[in-house]
Amino acid sequence: MPEMGELLRDGVVHDPFFETVNDGEWNACIGKQGDEINYVEGYIEAAQLLADTLIAKKLYESRDTLAMPILYNARHGLELALKYILRELVAIGMAREREGPINHDIEGYWEHLSAQVIGDLACRTHIAELKPFVESFTRHDIDGQELRYFENQEGKQSLEQLAVVNLHFVQASIVELRDILGRLMDRVFRLSQEVVAGNSTKDCSRSDLIEIAGIVGAKSTWTEEAFIARRAATMERFDLSSNGFSNALTAIKASREIKVLIGLDTKLSYLTSEKIMEIAEIWLKVHPPVHSDEKPRVVNAASASFDEIMRYGDDMRELNGAVLKMLSIEEFAELQTIFYIGRDGLFGDQYARLLDQTLTSHHRTENRIALVHHILSKSNFIAGLVAGLRKVGQPKLAVALAELRDAARPEA
Repeated sequence: MPEMGELLRDGVVHDPFFETVNDGEWNACIGKQGDEINYVEGYIEAAQLLADTLIAKKLYESRDTLAMPILYNARHGLELALKYILRELVAIGMAREREGPINHDIEGYWEHLSAQVIGDLACRTHIAELKPFVESFTRHDIDGQELRYFENQEGKQSLEQLAVVNLHFVQASIVELRDILGRLMDRVFRLSQEVVAGNSTKDCSRSDLIEIAGIVGAKSTWTEEAFIARRAATMERFDLSSNGFSNALTAIKASREIKVLIGLDTKLSYLTSEKIMEIAEIWLKVHPPVHSDEKPRVVNAASASFDEIMRYGDDMRELNGAVLKMLSIEEFAELQTIFYIGRDGLFGDQYARLLDQTLTSHHRTENRIALVHHILSKSNFIAGLVAGLRKVGQPKLAVALAELRDAARPEA
């Protein structure tokens, strides 16, 4: 490629930075194709790349010139992350908005987050871990000016109280800061998914409730003396009052998926365990499981058996017809709901809403056989049911179904 100066002079290039170029390798998505997370992660990543490259290549002559860009990018990355985290937590109802102007006061944003009772232990922990980084940048650059300009707004030399900064030390701190921010943003993202299930309290997220269920143990043991110690340990770990602890237990007992951890099952709405096992038995005759060590078989036009295809079609017609006679609309809608919860890794506490939606679609359709075939033709039908039954509060039935499938596997 000719020099950029020549391209600009010749009028071939009109914009030295934002010219549209057909280059699938080095075109970066910005603007309408960009994403806020690119800003949030980009500046802290740039700080680490600069520090890593400077030290790895021993660019001693660039120590003084790159120190400020490294530090400023780290500070700006932290600022953007705090604003992003606050906005996301506000959006899911787990934090209050910060009053006042939008500015570069990272300490103000951090203190606003820290002062709130965010109902998630991991989130609170990661926010607390940011304290030394926030304090350092605030101490030396309270408004984001000192690291950008040689003179500050008062006309004084920036960072005039300092003389040197150790870039090895800075590099290690940026690695740690980036790790904390990564874990915090990942946790906030997962919280945005968890709120869909609706199982949380003012003090505890869904993940907290799962951990608490593991600590308190089976409900049948809650009257034992040892439960007092488990209760105290839970309250201390999650900083819960007696009322907060009681609310957590209530939320656990109300969750189809979580209360399994304390030894409680939840009945299905329409299906019986006998019908599910019967469906599985006849499905396994049409779709016999292969040995766990058997390699996948590639079928192409040359190796396909027309007789096998026709036989499978006949078997599926019989299977579809048998299931249609065996199950009511409500029962099959529930079977389908459980399958998709398991296959797609959905929350078991979405069961009621998803079942209502599935029932509506089944009642509206004029071709039920197509819906039935669509589910029963899935090669992962049993695997989805097993996973789904665990999630909707039927772990014993899930075990029985898995054992039925495994018993049907051929021996090595």
